[in-house]
Amino acid sequence: MHVVTADASAARNLMLAIERCHLDVEAMVTSPYVAGLSALADDEADLGAAVIDMGAGTTTMAVFPAAASCTPTASRLGGRHVTMDLARGLNARVADAERIKTLYGSVLTGASDERDMIAVPPVDDDEREAPHFVSRAKLARIIKPRVEEILEMVRDRLATSSFAAEPRGRVVLTGGASQLTGLPELAARVLGRPVRIGRPLGIGGLPEEAKGPAFAVATGLLVYPQAAHLEHFEPRRTRHSATGGGYIARVGRWLRESF
Repeated sequence: MHVVTADASAARNLMLAIERCHLDVEAMVTSPYVAGLSALADDEADLGAAVIDMGAGTTTMAVFPAAASCTPTASRLGGRHVTMDLARGLNARVADAERIKTLYGSVLTGASDERDMIAVPPVDDDEREAPHFVSRAKLARIIKPRVEEILEMVRDRLATSSFAAEPRGRVVLTGGASQLTGLPELAARVLGRPVRIGRPLGIGGLPEEAKGPAFAVATGLLVYPQAAHLEHFEPRRTRHSATGGGYIARVGRWLRESF
């Protein structure tokens, strides 16, 4: 049995935010686990794989040594830290740094990157002030050290997990920050394992925008109820009904929580 702990106040805040949208929280599950349910092929889950979900504020990971087991862990570094490094390094607004990272971000440099220039708007948004220009190579020099730091932390965590016994186990990258150009190649070099980008698998009807690695967790939540019968949890609405969860009680609870 693997026990996952979390800050109780953070979990309560998440549930309160959902319930204020007039929805019920059936259960809570760790994000790298559901990302694995969405992005792992059947053979990868059976043979052993690690899912690295690179989000904005954290990088979470889960090791799947077998189809029905999972070992999640997390670190407090993510894509937001790359954005802040760019904002400082380019003397740009955070929103502009995020846009530049999304459109031009890379961890690899090519022969023409020193000559390929990118416009950076001024910080004060003064239309009379002309934007300054930086090369793609400079972007990569700012982005790469932070991404390497994140990958090295992942490598150290994996070395202390059961995944260390699988020297050829595959690593699957998900999350919005995994979309940086050249990241799979850099990750394969740092981790010493085959690496691929994980996208939602086996889910029909998704719009084209939701088929990328940034939506692996969201689509994994759609898959999770199919696997939830393997686990035991008491639905929260059952607990409410045990204390008088009729229509009047629900309306009264909504009034207390909303006002």
